[in-house]
Amino acid sequence: MQPVTFNSAPAYLLDDAPNWAAPVTVTATLPASYERSLTGKETRRPTGDTLRLEIKWSALVDGAARVTGLRNALQTLNVQPVLCPFWPGGFAAGTLPVITASWYVLLDGVSAPSVQPASALGSGFARFAYPLMIGRLAELPDPAMLGAAMCQVDFQFAEDDASSLTPPAFIPPTGITAAGGVRPLFPFAPDWQINPVSGGAEVDVTRQQIGATRPLASVYFTQPNRRRIEQSFTLLNSDPLNLLSFFAAMGGENDSFWLPAALMEAALTQDVLATDTALQVDNGAALGTNTFIILESVNQRVPLAVSSVAGSQWNLAAAVGTAFTAGLTQIESLVLARFDVLKVELNFLSPTTAKGRFKFKELPWETAAVAGETIGATMGSLPVTAMLYVFTLTVPGANVVSRFTNFERNLSDGTNTYLSVPLENGDINEAATPERQNVSLKARNFPGNPLALLVPFQLEWPLLVAIYEADVSGSTAGNLRCYFSGEVSDVSLEGPIITANCAALNWMFDRTAARRLYQQNDNWILFEPANGLLPADWQWTAVVVSYDVPGAALIIGTITSTNAATLNAHFFAAGYLAVTHAGATQYRMIADSTAPAGGQITLALTSPLVTAPSAGDTVALYPGYDGQAETAINTFNNYANFGGFPFIPTGNPFVLRIPTNTGMGKK
Repeated sequence: MQPVTFNSAPAYLLDDAPNWAAPVTVTATLPASYERSLTGKETRRPTGDTLRLEIKWSALVDGAARVTGLRNALQTLNVQPVLCPFWPGGFAAGTLPVITASWYVLLDGVSAPSVQPASALGSGFARFAYPLMIGRLAELPDPAMLGAAMCQVDFQFAEDDASSLTPPAFIPPTGITAAGGVRPLFPFAPDWQINPVSGGAEVDVTRQQIGATRPLASVYFTQPNRRRIEQSFTLLNSDPLNLLSFFAAMGGENDSFWLPAALMEAALTQDVLATDTALQVDNGAALGTNTFIILESVNQRVPLAVSSVAGSQWNLAAAVGTAFTAGLTQIESLVLARFDVLKVELNFLSPTTAKGRFKFKELPWETAAVAGETIGATMGSLPVTAMLYVFTLTVPGANVVSRFTNFERNLSDGTNTYLSVPLENGDINEAATPERQNVSLKARNFPGNPLALLVPFQLEWPLLVAIYEADVSGSTAGNLRCYFSGEVSDVSLEGPIITANCAALNWMFDRTAARRLYQQNDNWILFEPANGLLPADWQWTAVVVSYDVPGAALIIGTITSTNAATLNAHFFAAGYLAVTHAGATQYRMIADSTAPAGGQITLALTSPLVTAPSAGDTVALYPGYDGQAETAINTFNNYANFGGFPFIPTGNPFVLRIPTNTGMGKK
């Protein structure tokens, strides 16, 4: 482990190669959202589409210089990136890697390591190289000293970067049709040295002890039984990487495939021709309620569907298509299944040999169409999805919109771009009554985070948020569904982590005064529709002369406007400004303003600017309005739209007058 410079910043390279006497363990994960009904139906949504890798290995660090270098690196490591070669993916000089990466490291144990971008790959490097992962040490190692100048180190590394490794493309064999179309056939055969598990099945029954009765209260919803299968594999040559590719292509737990269950259904009593549409077996009843089988011989595997059973004959839904010899063929049970784990673990005994044990779960609901359900829409495997967050700062006269996603890369809906940031939402609490709906947000205080306007309090206008779910294809977000729309009410800060509470209809339920009051002052806010004035007609532009950070005093000059109003002292008090620095615009309320002096005005801001502007930065500012009739007349010449006394209703507009019946007639 040694310090290096990566992307012009300090980093640490794990250059201690594995001791292949112990396995190198690679774990691959794909995040997903999973739902399951009381009847066993499932919906599965991937929330990412690239593998997250972890790798564990043991290394012998030999030599005083390397041992002390490792110690020094571990002492100085904190938040710097850690670079780790993908040890099973090494490739020789002058050859191309089978694993695609954004970065590679030339590491041959002779010359100094060299980190190179993928653009430098060409037709191969001049030295032995590895695909490079960027991340962190999942656990700090504790070197075991084997002598004064030798130690054994167990490294555990996890990816923690936007870049990712892509295993080689792999096309599995074609299976047969299920409800979602033709599904692939799982291409790897189990290792029978470690017994497969495939004979059992499960069904959901909820049992509770209610009262002191002997029987338990049972609740059961009609559902097919599901088989759980567990198999071990020994993978050779390219198969370990092919399995990672297959796992990624299936979206982890998301997509289904046909899996031989390692359970013999029956034995053939006659050879099978390619044109045969029936099988002769020694025990026709052995199939039970199962429908799908696979014929396997030394070099052939054919999945089939049994349409009916007649004695010792299994009638098939289609011709076999391949000839089989009875004595050399095995009939196994075939199930439509998925991976039953979010992560797979491979133990590499060498760069080309790996062992693993994986769990699978049967999907009996998805072998055929289900009434009232649509595979790919309401049930089964759904598209990759991402959450989108749209924040709107309702500045008077204009809205400032920020768009984010917590997906692993930036997304676009064709018009707008959503920046990938560390942001997530909790459960959205819905209500059928007029009560507020609410949700909590959690985010890192990244640059440009609108939630940071509340810590310390710099938010002077409402901050609205809308939460969407979208289907993802590549970097495109489509089919947006809005799940929440409301206002950010308050935040809490724990270090750099911001937690925000948001509520729908916040302005309605938290309002402490009526929208319109019987009063002498104006009920209308400056520039709202009832006020009648337009911000564009009352905008002044200027440039920054200087800014006093502690006092939040901004001096502006070169003041211009198409409006001919006289700029007296306090003219901009209770107004607001927009100051642009380095392409970013900040909005602030103006507490007070001086009269022009020497072509300059001093503005007192209600709260400091987050980023201090520089001299020459542009400023747009708007006057304030105290709601008095004199101001409406003398400053804005807008008395016709005045919303206070005497222009108030003669009766209460919220109470219906009940007329008195003056007639004296009888019924």
